[in-house]
Amino acid sequence: MSIIYTLDKRCQEILKILMYAKGYVKAQDLADELHISKRSIYYDLTKINEWLTDNDLPLLIQERGKGVLVSSQAISLIQKKMDSQDMGNLQDFTPEDRQYIEICTMICKNRKLYIEDFIDLCQVSRNTIINDLKAVIRFLKQYNIELHYDIKSGYEIIGEAVKKRAIFFMLFPQILNHYQNRKILTEYEEEVVPVLSKLRRIEEELDTEYVSGILPTLALFMATLPNQHDTLNFADMDEEEIVQTKEYNLVQKYFSTLDTNEKIYVTLHLLGSRLQTIPVNVSKEQGETYEMSKLLVSEFERLSYTYFKQEDEPINAHLKTSLYRYRYGIQLGNPLLNNIKTEYEELFELTKRACHVLEKKIGTMISDAEVAYLTLHFGAFLTINQDDKKEFRILIICPNGIGTGNMLRNEITALIPQATEICSLPLSLYNENHGYDIVISTVILPKEKKLVVVHPILTDQDRVTILRNCMYTDPHAKMQIDEITKIASSYMNHTNLIKFQKSLQEYYSSIQIPKVPHRNFGQTLSYYLSSNHIQVCSREVDWEEALRISCKPLLEDQSISENYVNAIINDQKYKGLYMFLADDLVLAHSAIENGVHHVDVSLCTFKKPVRFLNGKYARIILVLAAEDQTKHIRILNDVLDIFSKKKSIDQIVDLDSPLEISHYIATHID
Repeated sequence: MSIIYTLDKRCQEILKILMYAKGYVKAQDLADELHISKRSIYYDLTKINEWLTDNDLPLLIQERGKGVLVSSQAISLIQKKMDSQDMGNLQDFTPEDRQYIEICTMICKNRKLYIEDFIDLCQVSRNTIINDLKAVIRFLKQYNIELHYDIKSGYEIIGEAVKKRAIFFMLFPQILNHYQNRKILTEYEEEVVPVLSKLRRIEEELDTEYVSGILPTLALFMATLPNQHDTLNFADMDEEEIVQTKEYNLVQKYFSTLDTNEKIYVTLHLLGSRLQTIPVNVSKEQGETYEMSKLLVSEFERLSYTYFKQEDEPINAHLKTSLYRYRYGIQLGNPLLNNIKTEYEELFELTKRACHVLEKKIGTMISDAEVAYLTLHFGAFLTINQDDKKEFRILIICPNGIGTGNMLRNEITALIPQATEICSLPLSLYNENHGYDIVISTVILPKEKKLVVVHPILTDQDRVTILRNCMYTDPHAKMQIDEITKIASSYMNHTNLIKFQKSLQEYYSSIQIPKVPHRNFGQTLSYYLSSNHIQVCSREVDWEEALRISCKPLLEDQSISENYVNAIINDQKYKGLYMFLADDLVLAHSAIENGVHHVDVSLCTFKKPVRFLNGKYARIILVLAAEDQTKHIRILNDVLDIFSKKKSIDQIVDLDSPLEISHYIATHID
C-alpha cells in the first residue's frame, strides 16, 4: 500500500504564496515571510513535491539563482486537486491583494470608509484589516499620498487627483482577475457594461487591439466618475494637439456628456495604452524630460557601475513621451513582460531599482511593463556601447506610404536612440547588399538575412522584437566573419571562399534573430567570495588603509594591479566618489582601464567603523573589479539583495571568521 502524502497548514501556505507569485520566489524570501528558517523551507518544499508526485501533478520548478516557481499550467490543476480534497480555498486574497483592494476601493468611492467596509470586502478579521491599513499608509507615503483617519467618519485617501488615479491604474490590473471572477463586487456593475461596450467600439474604429485588462480597468474607473470630484489640471499638456487626435474625437462621439478635462484624461489613456511613441507632442516641458533622463541614467550608472558617454543618452528619447504615462498611471501593455523579467532577470532588477529615483522625483509608480521596456533599452545600449564601438545602422522598408514610413521611423528612433543611422527606403530601392545591421520591414523580404518583420503601426510584440534584436545583434559580426574568411582563404580557392563567407553570414543571422542567446551577466557574489577573499579587521584604521586592506585579496590573485588601488583612493580624495551603497556599506571601485585584469570581488568587515571623507562610517567594504559593462551585473544584484536589509550588515559584521561570512552569504543567495 502506497503512502498518501497530505499537506499541513504551513505547506499549504507556502504553496499558496508560490501560486500567487506568478514568478520565481527565493527560499530566503519565503523564510522571511513565514518567520521560519531557510532549512525548514527546503524541508517543506520537499513535502510539497511529494504531495504533487502522489497526485500526479507537475513538480515545483527550482532553479539556482532564481528560486522556486509554480508553472502557469500547474496552477489550475493544483487548485482543482486542493478543492477536491477539501483542503481550503487557495483563492483567498494575499495580504498584498487585500491592500490593493482597499486602496482601489477608496479611490473609486472617493469617500470615507469604515473598517467594517473593508471586513466585508476582504472577509477577514478586524485585526487583519488594521494591519493591512498600516501597510497601506507606508505604501501611499512613498507617493506623497496620505491615508487619513477620523474616528467619526472613517478612512479616506487624500492627495493630488492625478496621483490618486495613477495609483489606481497601477494597482487594479494586478487584482483584475479577482474582479472578473466575481470575487470583488462593486456598486458600479450596471454602469461598467455599457462603458466597456463603447470602449470596445472605439477599439474597433481605431483598428487596434489593446492589451488584455486595459479597457476593463478603464471602464470600471469611468463608471465611478460621478463620484470623482477632484479637479484635474493639464497645465503641462498641449491640449490643442490632444483634442485633434482621432482618439479624442471618438471619446467625444461616445462619451459626449463628460466634461472636457475628463475627455482629455480618457484620451490620454487610449493614446498611451496603444502606442509607445505618441504621434502628438503631449508635453510642453522638453527640458524636464532631459533632466529626468539624466537622473535615471545617473542612478543606473551608480547601481550598475557602467558609464555612458554624455552624447549617448540611451533613454532620453524613450522618456520624452513616457513621463506623462507615468504621471497618469497609463498602462502600456508589454506582452513579453514575464519573459523579459525571467530571461534578463539581473538587468531587469537593476533597472527597476534605478527607477525608484524617478518614482520619488515624479511621485508616481512606474509599472513593471515600463521597467521591462527600459531594461531592453539599457540592454541594447550596453551591448553596443563598448570601447571599440562601431556604427549601428538600421534600414526601414515600408511600402505603406510616406506618412506611415515616417511614423515608423520616428518610433524606431525613440526605441533605439543609440543607432548611428536609421534610413527609410521604398521597396523599389531595396537592395539585399545594403550593409545595414538590421532591416525592419512591413513586408517579407525572402532573401534578407537580417530581417525583422513588423506591422505598419507597431504592436507591443513588434516593439519588443525590435528591442531584443537590437540588443543582441552584434555590430562586430561582419568584422568576425572577415577575420575568419581571411584565415580560411589560405585553405580554399576563391569560389569556395565566397560560398564559405555566405554560409558564415547565414549562420550568424540564424543565431542572432530566430534564437536569442542569453546575455552573460556573470557569476553570483558567493562564487567570488570564498573565504580567502574575505577579511575581518579588528583594529582601528583610517579610510585609506581600510581600502588598501580590502583590496589585498584581489592584488594577491592578480585580479587588479596596484594602479587600481591607487585609483580608488584618488577617486575618494579628488572626485568625491564615496560609493556608500547603504549606511555602513562601501562598494569601492574605479574605471576598468585603471588596472582591472579580470572581474572579481573582495569583502572586509571592520569591528571599529571606518570614517570616510564625507563624515559617514563604513563597517563593510566591498571591492569590485569589473572587466566590462555586464559581467558584474549579477554580483551587484546579489549585493543589493543581501545588503538592502540593515540586519544583514549587522549579522555579517558580528561574525568573526571569513569562513562564517562566506557561509552566510552563500546561504542568503539562492
